[in-house]
Amino acid sequence: MKRAIFTIAILALAACGQPEPKSTPKPAPQASQAKPAAPIPKPQTEAKKPTDDRLARVEAEYARYADTPVTHFAAGLTPPEKEMIQYLRRAADLVERLYMLQLNPKNLEWREEIEAHGTDIERALFFRYQVPFCLDDDSPDCSALPSKPRQEIGLTSWPEGMTEDEFEGLTRQINGKELLSPFTVVRRNGHGGFDALPYAGTEEYGNLVRSLAGMLTRAAGVAPDPTLRKFLASRAKALLSDSAFPYDESDYDWIALKGDFEVNVGPYETYRDPRGVKAFFQLYVGREDKELTAELARLRGSLQEMETALSGLVGKDLYRARRLDPRIAIRAVDVWLAAGEGRRDRGAIVAFHLPNRGKAVEEGLYKKVIMVNHSMAFADVARARAEAILARDQIALVDAHADIVNVTFHELAHGFGAFQEMKVKTPAGKTATVQQALKEHAMLLEEAKADALGLWLLAFQRKGGVADEEQAKRRYVSALVHMLGLLQYPLDGTYPRMVAVELGSLMDSGGVVWNAAEGRFGVDFAKMPAAIEELARKVAAIQLTGDETAAKGLVARYVETKPGGAIGLKGPLAAARAVMLDRFKAAGLKSPSLRYEVTGF
Repeated sequence: MKRAIFTIAILALAACGQPEPKSTPKPAPQASQAKPAAPIPKPQTEAKKPTDDRLARVEAEYARYADTPVTHFAAGLTPPEKEMIQYLRRAADLVERLYMLQLNPKNLEWREEIEAHGTDIERALFFRYQVPFCLDDDSPDCSALPSKPRQEIGLTSWPEGMTEDEFEGLTRQINGKELLSPFTVVRRNGHGGFDALPYAGTEEYGNLVRSLAGMLTRAAGVAPDPTLRKFLASRAKALLSDSAFPYDESDYDWIALKGDFEVNVGPYETYRDPRGVKAFFQLYVGREDKELTAELARLRGSLQEMETALSGLVGKDLYRARRLDPRIAIRAVDVWLAAGEGRRDRGAIVAFHLPNRGKAVEEGLYKKVIMVNHSMAFADVARARAEAILARDQIALVDAHADIVNVTFHELAHGFGAFQEMKVKTPAGKTATVQQALKEHAMLLEEAKADALGLWLLAFQRKGGVADEEQAKRRYVSALVHMLGLLQYPLDGTYPRMVAVELGSLMDSGGVVWNAAEGRFGVDFAKMPAAIEELARKVAAIQLTGDETAAKGLVARYVETKPGGAIGLKGPLAAARAVMLDRFKAAGLKSPSLRYEVTGF
């Protein structure tokens, strides 16, 4: 990597904007994954084409994404580091099991059945998706199991048969705060009410949670860095707590990590919960890129200015800037292990911003982790997507570093403005958290805010004279290609629907143009800054007012639920997406599906 050039670019970002780094780094050392109890073999080419329609569908489903091994060699680690990684590998397997049970209570039984009797391709599909169902092919015949079980995901956090009226009534229960905690499961108590049980106190998860806490404790015992020892021990203690909100102390310890290794483990994200409330287990282990972390850390000096800028965007009457905690952390890492919700079934996340809730969030304290090797894994396919669907005169502007900078500012923007547990006054005059007010649209709006605000800050910072026109063009075009990549995934996911809203809005405002005659997207650079500003203001205002009607209206303008539950797009974007998917298929483009390995022990 031409590190000196990239350093200059990041320093300029910290000074007054986000100029586009023009050097192209070599891919960082690749990552590793905790392996399941029984190895999942790679799919092998069958000697004969399967005649069974189910197996043919499974093969076609698996082939939609490129199986991409990312490997790290542990041979250079010290003996204590190797021992710690081994414990974390076992922790990753426990997180996998917890997550699979959260997805469906029969998942571990299904895994045993598939491991014992399944074909190579059935095992591989189950390992990728962590459920036997196909996720792109919505036919019930597409299943890794001959019994073709009904697709049910994420229902175990709630009582069987809970109605929407019962769910709406939870806020009125005397224990409503605990019932709606992301860190509990809800069960009927036999007295006409509901109980909130921490994961460690449930029959379904208790043994696994206790085993996970024990494994983290053992990892803490050999961890070479004192801050990591402290975090692993406090997170183990939190997992065993009977509190409905046990993670505050360990979140502070996680943000304060200083050693070579970055570890995140626990229930955090709520994407897979049908009601968007309950957090699912994940694990990440990465090794810090200290030089790049030091460069990114210089951005912290500009964070308060950015928070204040948001207040100016939406108006001080609606939002007064919070005082952000100066301990906000930004780290760049190469991912070694990923498990549970962190091991995405298709593609991979390239950064994350946590925690989502709790005392740290209320104090304006967060941590942003940029996953460098994940980003670089998508560089080639991003350029290929651009070749297929982007205006020809803009293809040369697609830049891997531009995407990394966009991702960095997306994560920074999560820390500005509203957050899920922030209390707001709704249009109906009620006080509720953003999560409670916006319900199933809360996470979609939060992601849209981060995306739009992160790009809006480019125009804001350009006024300082640091980011020039060429750099801005690279940022905008790379952002468009990133959106199109997410839009290729099934529309029942949060990110594809978020992109539909974002891209549809930008097309309405003229910032993004669809040339139907050529079948190509492009950026109108003259209109893009104002289009981004309009979207950022709109989404931030919906969050800050808890306006569920406006949230529903914004999503419904571009996304529709068809009879039978299928999700589709509206307007010009629907036809454009169809053309895009045909182009990607014709070009043989496949998004990476990362599979992690650690060798060299």
